[in-house]
Amino acid sequence: MNVLTSVAEVSWFILLVAAGVAALVGYLYSHFKFYARSWFFPVVLAVFPALALAVSGGLLGGYTLKLWLYFAVAEAVIAAFFRYAVKGRHTVPYLLLAPAFAGLALLLVYPFVFEIYLSFHDLKLTTIMMWKNTGELPFVGLDQFVKVFTTSPLSETTFWELLLRTLVWTFSNVFFHVLGGFILALMLNNQIRFKGLYRTLLVIPWAMPQVVAVLAMRGEFHFTNGFVNIAITKLIDKLPFLAALGLAPVQWLSDYPLLTCTLINIWLGIPFMMVVILGGLQSISSSYYDAADIDGASYFQKLRFITLPLVRPVMMPAVTLGTVWTFNNINVIYLVTGQAGGTEQADILVSALYKAAFTYNRYSYSAAFALVVFAMLFFFSVFYLKSFDAAKDER
Repeated sequence: MNVLTSVAEVSWFILLVAAGVAALVGYLYSHFKFYARSWFFPVVLAVFPALALAVSGGLLGGYTLKLWLYFAVAEAVIAAFFRYAVKGRHTVPYLLLAPAFAGLALLLVYPFVFEIYLSFHDLKLTTIMMWKNTGELPFVGLDQFVKVFTTSPLSETTFWELLLRTLVWTFSNVFFHVLGGFILALMLNNQIRFKGLYRTLLVIPWAMPQVVAVLAMRGEFHFTNGFVNIAITKLIDKLPFLAALGLAPVQWLSDYPLLTCTLINIWLGIPFMMVVILGGLQSISSSYYDAADIDGASYFQKLRFITLPLVRPVMMPAVTLGTVWTFNNINVIYLVTGQAGGTEQADILVSALYKAAFTYNRYSYSAAFALVVFAMLFFFSVFYLKSFDAAKDER
């Protein structure tokens, strides 16, 4: 019975999506086909806002004149755009792309716009019932953005401490991702036996589900049963003078949580950089190295003047993606520390943002916080890619 219920629910969802796609395509087709007719504006302004009001009112449980006016203004703008700008051109491409764009709008654009709305208002536990009953929230302007920089998102750590910690976390991770990936890619780019097997084994940490990989590595840092402390103990047994230097098993998860997260994330990220850089190395023509051998160039000279310049265009987008991913990587922090509101020693900006929203219930503050993080990453990406393009043009 449960299986039949699940199948019915999935089938109903598929039919609902298909009906939505059909309605969207029919809506666009009518605007492409009849945009030049004299009755186009009166009909679409009478029909489509009323249909939109009926659907949204049924979903929201109420019909208001204000909501109809919003739909009417939106339809007027869309109809004018089709009559005076599109003029029936490129009908088929637009119709084919429309469902994908609608899906992206629902999954990305609407949440982003709603987040901007929240950041200029005050949604928290004391105002959430007012929002539920009236649909209105107190407008606070830029107050939430000021609080992001002046108040702590957590109980002890400030925004600026989190920012500095996040920059150190991001730089150290990306640096060792690139360094480790580059070294492994250079090794795999040689003619060695079982190269395919080595490549497969090295990719496993990145290919397996991150939850499994992180939790498996977390167990290796356990104080008594973890591989790291067992290896340290065995090493001290073999080399007793290391104990005099202060080497001893430590409580990695409680005393050094951020270092533990960093080591695990480095292990997870190296395979991705290795695959990207290896692809770049294999695209370099061997004629460059043959000419360098004729000129008597050493290995490091070939590495400096041939390999690095030619693999750089492949590395730069990967470094940009790696920086953004690492800056936003809450998975490793959350899974290693194992809690939503515990230790703050390993928190970075995004994990503090998560706690501010779902532990301390500061929703509007968290929305402003998220926009600040988004702006940081956006401007970094634009600046980094423009700098890379400028350096490429100079060459």
